[in-house]
Amino acid sequence: MLTGDFRYPYFLGIGGIGMSALAWYYLQNGAKPSGYDRVPSSLTRQLERAGIGIHYDEAPEKIPVETDAVIYTPAIPGDHAEWAEIRHRGLPVFKRAEVLGWICRRYRTLAVAGTHGKTTTSSMLAYLLRQSIGCNAILGGISLDLGGNYHYDASSPFMVTEADEYDRSFWQLHPWFSVVTAWDADHLDIYGTLENMRDAYRQFMRQSEHFIAYEGLRGELDAPEADGFYGIAESAGKRVPAVDAGAGTGCCPFSAQALHLEVGNGAYRFDYAGPRATIQGLELHCPGRHNVLNAVAAITLALEAGVAPESIKRLLPAFKGVARRLELKAEAGNVRYYDDYAHHPAEIEASIVALREFYPKARLCVVFQPHLYTRTRDLAPGFARSLSMADEVFLADIYPAREMPLPGVDTRLIGREMLDKDVYYGSREEALEWLSRKIAQAKEEGTRPVAEKEGLLLVTMGAGDIDRIVDKVVDSMREGGAL
Repeated sequence: MLTGDFRYPYFLGIGGIGMSALAWYYLQNGAKPSGYDRVPSSLTRQLERAGIGIHYDEAPEKIPVETDAVIYTPAIPGDHAEWAEIRHRGLPVFKRAEVLGWICRRYRTLAVAGTHGKTTTSSMLAYLLRQSIGCNAILGGISLDLGGNYHYDASSPFMVTEADEYDRSFWQLHPWFSVVTAWDADHLDIYGTLENMRDAYRQFMRQSEHFIAYEGLRGELDAPEADGFYGIAESAGKRVPAVDAGAGTGCCPFSAQALHLEVGNGAYRFDYAGPRATIQGLELHCPGRHNVLNAVAAITLALEAGVAPESIKRLLPAFKGVARRLELKAEAGNVRYYDDYAHHPAEIEASIVALREFYPKARLCVVFQPHLYTRTRDLAPGFARSLSMADEVFLADIYPAREMPLPGVDTRLIGREMLDKDVYYGSREEALEWLSRKIAQAKEEGTRPVAEKEGLLLVTMGAGDIDRIVDKVVDSMREGGAL
């Protein structure tokens, strides 16, 4: 059986967040990876500085002659010019998910699944392990604590990774311990129905030696039939049938909870009570109560892996988070600017609620770039409800990624359902101009209340390329005298 022991892997789409992490893995393990991507990025530049050869044109002749495997991402179209050469040379071809599955079988893998919360939870878990007992990590975002999306520790038996539900990729994993954070409707272009998607999650949990789920999810899974939460656990003979990672009431004997939760001065303070330990006086500086739940899950898995409770208490307050997960990019006077990866209605709502909790009197202006035409079509009402929680919204043009435009699907599908809100439309560049005007207005008003609000919160949201304007927004704050 193939194990992924390639010496000269070639990555089609090497600049992707998940693909670049695999390239790092192979490089650290003595292989000589190379690859293609459409455009240069900070990720590809880091790989090139490490000695990995990358080209940015569809050039079959640039595929190294020594290549012994091709690893690709679904974002690469079937008519890409290099496929013909790959087939002509008879090179073995593998999806990224297959290769990740082979790699993870070499470790005691701790995997985080869910339609949202994966990256923050896995990054927090990797941080707790790395700073105490050590771990390897292949992440779906840039950890501000690890300094990247990958970490290698030759002496550690643990691997922390994300279990991606897209295209049932997580079926390639057989974790030692997994957590499911949420299973809201998403990727319906793949699954067709919400129930089909949830069936895929059930299969993933069956493949996990032990698993936990957030309390609300556990309630949905707890059914009398065999595919219920307890049914899955009992039929698979799992040692830990259920752990609630929520601020709940301890409805099962394996409950893990956040107790005595307080918020103030930009931090959450709470006590942890779980099956392995009780930890008092924890502190977390990431906005959003959903991140308290993420912390409960990460703490639970860290304790299972053998991290000492006193280490967790010492480390958690210093957790910096993940790039583009409600990341504070600039702050001055009465203006704060955040950048966020949120691209699902539930994620948008969680982020807005988090910011409202930390800054209840600020005026909140959001730029949102929808990701994919199918997701916009399927979730437009949910996007409208979530975004309506902001004071003003700019809807940037849809980022298509792997898709072609769909008739009648554009950002107005969202905006026309936001009847009582100020909604603006335009390109990514026009969104930048809109934000710059907001910054200039705030400078003119100084420390006075902005439109009967105290302060101004600016947020860019989306999983596409809206982050390309981030540095320019920060520059605008600096040039406008806000910084």
